[in-house]
Amino acid sequence: MVGALVVTHGNLALELVNAAKKIVGEAPRLKAVVIDWDADVSLARTTIEESLRTVDAGQGVLIFTDMFGGTPTNISLTFLDPGRAEIVTGINLPMLIKFLNLRADENLAGVVEQICVKGRQSIQVASDLLGRHAHRSGKD
Repeated sequence: MVGALVVTHGNLALELVNAAKKIVGEAPRLKAVVIDWDADVSLARTTIEESLRTVDAGQGVLIFTDMFGGTPTNISLTFLDPGRAEIVTGINLPMLIKFLNLRADENLAGVVEQICVKGRQSIQVASDLLGRHAHRSGKD
């Protein structure tokens, strides 16, 4: 089973993990890592390192982060190890749910590919989906 960390600014990681667990149920080897806005980088790195050990079952670990270039991603990048530890930025709830539903049957590379597709597919404009096209420019 592929393990995962959700590493974000503030409490976003906790809320995403809690929401996913409400929808999917139990989520072993999934952990939220909160990086406070004024966190000490060295301490945050140690927290991520310790958390990686708790979720790694030997089949790889996926580190989800909120945005590329942010502190959670920058710290997580120090653990990037293709084939063993991968980082995917821009996490959303559909990606996390997809991960939980397929991680037992896929290797790390397969999981990464499928959740990235799901993440892109989950970003929609409601009026386009519902056939209600509005003039988006804001000009009349």
